[in-house]
Amino acid sequence: MRIKLGDVFTEPFKIVGKNPIILIPVFIGIILTLLFDAIRFIGPIANFLSSIVIGISTMFLIAWIAILFDQYKKGEKIDLKNSFSQVNQLLLDIIVLSIVVGFLISLGTLAYVIPGLILALFLIFSPSALVVDKLSVTDSLKRSFSFVFNGENFLQIFLLLLVIFLLGMIPVVGLYLSIILEFILLPYIYVEYSK
Repeated sequence: MRIKLGDVFTEPFKIVGKNPIILIPVFIGIILTLLFDAIRFIGPIANFLSSIVIGISTMFLIAWIAILFDQYKKGEKIDLKNSFSQVNQLLLDIIVLSIVVGFLISLGTLAYVIPGLILALFLIFSPSALVVDKLSVTDSLKRSFSFVFNGENFLQIFLLLLVIFLLGMIPVVGLYLSIILEFILLPYIYVEYSK
């Protein structure tokens, strides 16, 4: 199914308006980002470790939100405790996925930045694929890659990520706006358009 950008910027917020409990993982993500961004200034080792923690927690929280959107789409009651339990059972897979994705993106970035950005674009839906479709780490990477290339999704996803990136450039509040959009829009897109 082709991604409709107009719907992507409205529908998930309607769902969140009816089910504000979805915002709990988003706020956890903002708090963790604030905390570990402050730790980065201690030194290079702290910067490296905080980047790893932020990467793993971001994957975990996006996977959690994907489960919440999946519950909504299936007509189930959105259950924070049950969804947390589901994503927590996959914690080891999420950690491995985070390490693999982080390594691939870092490797691509070392090869003149552009390959790293392209890999990030292709692998951005892997945590959602892991939990929603109950795939292995390797299969979730493949699924994310094929989802981005499905039909005309590439251009829509690229434009969406460009908007999120540009909003992140706004002084002071931009980072938090981009986190909110990333955590809400990416899981929604996968749950809504991947079938």
